[in-house]
Amino acid sequence: MPDNQTMPRMRGRTDRGRDDRDRRADPDAAFDDRYPDDDLDDRDLDEGEDSPASAGRSRRAGRRPVRGTRMLIGIIATVILLIAAGLVAYFTPLMSVRSVEVSGTSVVSRDDIVAAARIATGTPLLQVDTRPAAQRIAAIPRIKTVRVARGYPSSIDITVVERTAVAFEDRSGTAHLYDVDGVDFAQQPKAPALPRLTSGTDVSDAARRAALEVVAGLPDFLSRQVVSVAASSPSDVRLTLRDRKTVVWGDADRGADKARTLRFVLPRADDEVNVSAPEYPTFR
Repeated sequence: MPDNQTMPRMRGRTDRGRDDRDRRADPDAAFDDRYPDDDLDDRDLDEGEDSPASAGRSRRAGRRPVRGTRMLIGIIATVILLIAAGLVAYFTPLMSVRSVEVSGTSVVSRDDIVAAARIATGTPLLQVDTRPAAQRIAAIPRIKTVRVARGYPSSIDITVVERTAVAFEDRSGTAHLYDVDGVDFAQQPKAPALPRLTSGTDVSDAARRAALEVVAGLPDFLSRQVVSVAASSPSDVRLTLRDRKTVVWGDADRGADKARTLRFVLPRADDEVNVSAPEYPTFR
């Protein structure tokens, strides 16, 4: 006869054995024990279909096509308005030329530039072809560069840079003015206060440009003393000063170094100074 402590343990094992037999006899009950939350999950899914969050997502999904349609309509309307504005500006006098503004002139008159541009007032601004107008203005010999631009809503802006004479050449009593690029852009009867080119008309264009580049880059203390410049070749530029001294300059390179050397050597020279190699000047 088991004692009081053994009996409860025996009864517990018997109860568990009975439970196991019940589970084997009822397979549905075993399934329910293994997956106790299936019914709850199904309920949760059923309830989720009708939840406020699900309804909100459905409403937002329904609004997306409406917003996309409105955006498309807005883009189309904007394009139509831009096209209409362009047509109005191009074909009507609403944005037409009412004035021509000229800047940068000192010798060439404004009237000459406006006449060369040939832009009629009243022309729709978008119909003005600025390139041919600029080309016609650039054909004026004294004009070095020109820019023609539309100034909205109703003006044409013309900006020019005139050529600047750096030397002249005497031809049969007429002074031909040259700029630093070697362009003979003007003539006048009186000789200007500039160095005179004495190389002759048979000198090469490269030699003439080298001589002009040299005189254009001279510092003030030296340019005031130069009365003439000659160049037999691009590497043989020579200056003649007011006191009849000759400066052998060489090519157009290192102008600042040559001028600096000449400033110290020139007072010692009686006849000629050679600064073609500024580190090793010579004089006599």
